[in-house]
Amino acid sequence: MRGRTVARSPPSAVDQRRTRPARDPHHEREGPVNVGVTVRLDQPITAAAEGARRAEALGFTSVWLADHYFHRDVSAALALMMASTERVRLGTAVMSPFLRHPTLLASLAATLREIGPDRFVLGLGTGGYEFASEMGIPMRRPLQITRETVQIARELGRGTAHVTGETFSADGSALRWAPQDGPLYLAARGPKMLELAGAISDGVITHGISAGHIDFVKEKVAAGAAERTDGCAAIALMLDVEINDDRTAALRALAPRCVTMAGGAYADELIGIYGLDADEVRALRATVRSGDRAAAATQVTDSMAEAFGLAGSAEHVADGLRTLFDRGVDEVIVSVGGSTPDQTVRQLTALSEALSS
Repeated sequence: MRGRTVARSPPSAVDQRRTRPARDPHHEREGPVNVGVTVRLDQPITAAAEGARRAEALGFTSVWLADHYFHRDVSAALALMMASTERVRLGTAVMSPFLRHPTLLASLAATLREIGPDRFVLGLGTGGYEFASEMGIPMRRPLQITRETVQIARELGRGTAHVTGETFSADGSALRWAPQDGPLYLAARGPKMLELAGAISDGVITHGISAGHIDFVKEKVAAGAAERTDGCAAIALMLDVEINDDRTAALRALAPRCVTMAGGAYADELIGIYGLDADEVRALRATVRSGDRAAAATQVTDSMAEAFGLAGSAEHVADGLRTLFDRGVDEVIVSVGGSTPDQTVRQLTALSEALSS
């Protein structure tokens, strides 16, 4: 495990701006500490590098990618992005050991840190709806699998791994160059995984922006960290945002993006913690299980959308993000809306301007 120097926050946006040379084609702007953005790999992979450069120029502190087989390869995208940027952190939200063995995850992380020292966050998680439904991979014992994955990645980052696990082993395994270690985050939603993240990770990536849920996350992460002597896990909230001065239209656009968060498989105890109506959630879950995503999108209420995202003017969204920091969140990762790349860029730029004001 790592101390605070591993899980440290990046330099403030002001410090970043002072050290950056003037650069075209983007005007670089000062943004808030620890607001990151996601880049989707549903466009040509060269667009990912451009997206990372743009996020850096707009003052965002990190860029995050999800790892799915049905989009462009995340490792290739990360290498392009790392080579195309100078200061912004890059991270995975998240990669799964069911797709890549923990030794490969450790190798990827070390390779990226060779390109961009101190700039890569390895975000891990076992989930993925396609694993069970499309690949026939059983999702058993996620806590144990996560422990084994973290142990292997940690030990390989330090030198030689000596791990014999129930699912994954790396006994005598070592990278054949001197790797640079770095932060490791875990995706967590349920109470046990949150506690595990508090015990063994440098940060936890989770969803749900209500005050009650943030308090719940802080409590569980702190409980897991009770016996740690080497630092603490940062709390990173991942959320969707939709920017439109017409708040009703913004909520309407946000709702379909919250289907999985609101209607997916999670512990029933979280329904109340999210501030949701149990009957509405059960009805949505039934539709999600039927496979009719279009119908499910119509069942996402405003309350559900607002439990997992922010919608409205850029100023409204920026104020909502500031509120999350006031409640004790360490960083936020936003996925901005827009049905076309140009619309996404406009929303991202508007958010940057609002956060900088």
